[in-house]
Amino acid sequence: MSVTQLETISLKAPQELQVKTLDFSFRDLSYTVGKGKNVKTILHQMSGIFKSGQLTAILGPSGAGKTSLMNILAGLKTSGVDGHVEVNGETRELKHFRKQSVYITQQDYLLQDLTVYEYMMSAAHLKLGNKVSEKEKKSEIKLVMKTLGLINSKQTQISCLSGGECKRLSIGVELFNNPAILFLDEPTSGLDSSSSMQCVTLLREIARSGRTVVATIHQPSSRLLDQFDNLYIVASGSCIYQGPVESLVPYLKIINLNCPSYHNPADFVMDVASGEYGDVIPQLTSIVKNGRLIYNQDSESGSLAIPSHNNEDEFKEELTTDNDKKKRNNKNRLVYGAPFHTQVAVLLNRTWRTIWREKMLTKVRFITHIVIGIFLGLLFGAVGNDAAYTVNNAGLLFGNLIFIVFTAAMPTVITFPLERKVLAREHLNNWYSLKAYYIAKTLADIPFQILFPTIYLVILYIMTKQPMNMERFIMLLVIVIGVSLVSQGIGLIFGAWFDIKEAVFLAATMGIPLLIFAGFFIKLSDVPPYLNWMTYVSFFRYGFEGSMLAIYYGRPPIDCFQPYCYFRSPNKLLEQFDMDQGSYLFCIAGLLFYFVVMRFAGYFFLRSKMKSMR
Repeated sequence: MSVTQLETISLKAPQELQVKTLDFSFRDLSYTVGKGKNVKTILHQMSGIFKSGQLTAILGPSGAGKTSLMNILAGLKTSGVDGHVEVNGETRELKHFRKQSVYITQQDYLLQDLTVYEYMMSAAHLKLGNKVSEKEKKSEIKLVMKTLGLINSKQTQISCLSGGECKRLSIGVELFNNPAILFLDEPTSGLDSSSSMQCVTLLREIARSGRTVVATIHQPSSRLLDQFDNLYIVASGSCIYQGPVESLVPYLKIINLNCPSYHNPADFVMDVASGEYGDVIPQLTSIVKNGRLIYNQDSESGSLAIPSHNNEDEFKEELTTDNDKKKRNNKNRLVYGAPFHTQVAVLLNRTWRTIWREKMLTKVRFITHIVIGIFLGLLFGAVGNDAAYTVNNAGLLFGNLIFIVFTAAMPTVITFPLERKVLAREHLNNWYSLKAYYIAKTLADIPFQILFPTIYLVILYIMTKQPMNMERFIMLLVIVIGVSLVSQGIGLIFGAWFDIKEAVFLAATMGIPLLIFAGFFIKLSDVPPYLNWMTYVSFFRYGFEGSMLAIYYGRPPIDCFQPYCYFRSPNKLLEQFDMDQGSYLFCIAGLLFYFVVMRFAGYFFLRSKMKSMR
């Protein structure tokens, strides 16, 4: 691997995608969490600068605030933050900054069911857009894979990759649009020493190509430490050192902290930051003025360099010009690499592949619909054409809805929170808009929400000897599919906002009141007036009433194989459930309304969740 290889990535891309060197700085950065008496300050007015062409490591013991600092610098955290952040001397405008930078989190959140090549191809389409030809995209993918050592894993599913390969893939998919700044949180976490060295060496080569690369490292070996150009060391939410790696040991000697010979300087400074050498953090913080100064060793003496804003007057003057800069930066609207329709198409294709290979979303659901269809057919027998068992048939129609609801909602409730982490990373790194993702996610599962209930209903309808009338079958099928699509929307809402355990519990328990007001357990006319409105809120009511009307409305007398059958007239059964004056079209309209509302609600819940994660 060489700098030349990395510099050639995306050379055929549009001009605006070429590497642009950017220096990144921040001043008086503070971060607080909590409210009222429970406010806790994580970062204390920290300052610093990261230069282009250099690989910088942020070091610090656990709880020192290095990950919080990284999240803020990368733009992931915005609430509770005070301070001043600049890019090339100008105030950072967050939307524009996300076009220039990428943030690679500690965990490699990748779509496990795609192959390496498929994932890279989708990234190339989304980041490079339609201005770059298919041939050029494939050429760049090949170059990136060769550079990262992934060429032999081209057709391997991501779920089968090693930790080092996943990390390299996480880095590789972000290189297509040539980001000027790369932030990485614990890139060597979970890797062995060899893989860690490969990863950091790769980052060093990326930095040498003109990019600004910043990574948090917990406790690197001395060999790994030598790969970095500069260190930014954090302790108790403050900066205790900023400068070259080789200047760290001389710097500590200023206050008589002598690193033993042949001892790892990273281990020694971690002990210092943890307080094992006394309360020296305020003194170290004062020397570098909490990151405003950079320490450089000059022969036998050390010097402190001021990177920028060397006096308060200059800083105040810049603050007065912030409004002008923001006005200029606001012109840089957030524009994605690919147009909206291409984003939807690429995401739709990718989601289709994921669904097709994901057992829960395809094989298990498919088999479950067939097995339960046969089981209910055997259990209920010929209830559809026997007047003595019409109440049992009503129970079958109601139970049928419960099955459809849970098989449509639960897979989404379970899988969506897992994929949400992938969404957070990709959306933060400016791959696509949230609307494009949500539309693709919604459209991709609709064919399965139609196919599986149809197969299930055909089996059940024939085995239970429902009226052999195509019109009635289609009417019932429309209701079943409508309930399935509404349930999928409900699953998206719970999956978008809650974690898996919360989503599964709440989705099941909150469905109980809706079940009660469906009209099966209690007659609609017997519902107390002050709760009557709940019958219109319950989509189960539209599903159950629509199912009953599809099977029994306007139907001739049912066969009776006993001396007397009270419900031989279908209208009597509808009267029993207060549905004789019901309207099938009203039920369809109710489900359609629910479908639209759930889809919009799901999107706003997802958008709110993405904002809350910042």
